[in-house]
Amino acid sequence: MNTRLNLPKSNVHSHTTFSDGRNSAEDMVRAALALGFHTLGFSEHGCADYDDSAMPLDREPEYRAEVLRLRAKYAGQIDLLLGCEHDWLSPPSPYAYDYAIESVHYVRKDGALWCVDWSREKLVAAAREFYDGDFYRLCRDYFRTVCESIEGTSADILGHIELVMKFNEARDLFDDADPRYLGPALECAELAARSGRLVEINTGAIAKGYRTQPTPGPAMLKRVRECGGRVILSSDCHDRDHLDCGFAGAAELARACGFKTAWEYRRAEPVEYPL
Repeated sequence: MNTRLNLPKSNVHSHTTFSDGRNSAEDMVRAALALGFHTLGFSEHGCADYDDSAMPLDREPEYRAEVLRLRAKYAGQIDLLLGCEHDWLSPPSPYAYDYAIESVHYVRKDGALWCVDWSREKLVAAAREFYDGDFYRLCRDYFRTVCESIEGTSADILGHIELVMKFNEARDLFDDADPRYLGPALECAELAARSGRLVEINTGAIAKGYRTQPTPGPAMLKRVRECGGRVILSSDCHDRDHLDCGFAGAAELARACGFKTAWEYRRAEPVEYPL
């Protein structure tokens, strides 16, 4: 690891037992304190009736109350932010949040939905059912949906914009250097950069054992940088033991792609820091 790299002491993509995380919100706070974090943001999956891992709407007030309780309890020790992760195809939340992450987990095809990140087996099944096994058509629809989300969202952060690579690090399903993939991917990266929103470098699949490298990969990140985009490192944490998972590798990747700085949250505001 390059010891000259500055790593964030902040993570704002975190999930608890209110949605599909393994630990309570307070367990996550204690873990963040042990790591010396100055900021922890909670970003539960907003209500989506097609997704069993999302937080039911009737639990949203409870979630909000718990984060605010913990904010008061740990005031002066760590800044706790109340956020949400919205899936593009779900309805907007009726509540206000400190920040929001816009993500694409599902794609609509022929009146049905297929899930990008449920499992490798389900991704392969979606390619067969909806695209006659053509993964490049599948990826094109995925990036088209991500572009729609970027153009339509008011969120602060764009979550895992290359999630379709989650189960394909070996590149045995499709080749991310193929023009049929790279064209839509780079168009998406450029749109993300020019939106002015923070583009997430996501390490969540590393913690789950699906990948050894973050996403987006170098091609998309270089295009984000070329177009003046900004990046934020996030662990997409579902387990208190992985709050800073892969941050060193993510910072190294950002530097290798030409980024001199990244952004993190302090209190409820994004702040730039040198890598």
